[in-house]
Amino acid sequence: MGVGRLDLYHQPAAEVTAKMGHRILVVNFKNYPEVLGEGSLRLAKAAASLNLGAVEVVVAPPTPMLYAVTSSVRIPVFAQRADLGEQGKSTGATIPESIKASGCAGSILNHSESRIPMDVLRAAIERMRSAGLISCACAETTEEALEIAELEPELLAIEPPELIGTGLAVSKARPELLTETAEALRDVGYKGTLLCGAGIVSGEDVSTAIALGTSGILVASSVVKAMDWSSKLRELGAAMSL
Repeated sequence: MGVGRLDLYHQPAAEVTAKMGHRILVVNFKNYPEVLGEGSLRLAKAAASLNLGAVEVVVAPPTPMLYAVTSSVRIPVFAQRADLGEQGKSTGATIPESIKASGCAGSILNHSESRIPMDVLRAAIERMRSAGLISCACAETTEEALEIAELEPELLAIEPPELIGTGLAVSKARPELLTETAEALRDVGYKGTLLCGAGIVSGEDVSTAIALGTSGILVASSVVKAMDWSSKLRELGAAMSL
């Protein structure tokens, strides 16, 4: 069973992560027209209505829709980024405390479309952890994944930027990246969850990624732009159990 907004608000990130499924499917809504405004609610509700067994679906709507989504579904909701502004005079910043107050479980960090320096990422993960939030930190290479692993984010997503949105899955185009990253993280004792993204569009892409050593996926356009959101989510989720 998924964990919702009311369950998450007062719990440490480690406890929240422990309650999540063995497999994790994070849907980054980005700012596609399909999910602006009320569209975010419709996609989040479609995700929340599914029973995917041990697969935990996490949704990451645009910032203006965070509270509306967390108030409407009982699955984990992430922000798409977190900033280090102060509580108070930090106009426009999406700070961890605001993310927490919106009822979110965590945030994506360092996505290739929203990169931040490593020192800022370190501070962001520490502040997220202090707020009881899960960090899903993105890396573009195995080397960067190892550097980020030292910061101990709960989720670490490997995503080569050149494949994002192409429909050419990293699990097929660069399978060695997944196996090398998974092995390298095991060697250094990373205790979090490895996800992969970039070009994942089908159940076959997902099952291949799982076989190569990942425990979940980070997707965006393959779900957001699907003709039938529920059908696409079922396809991707079912492939994690094969």
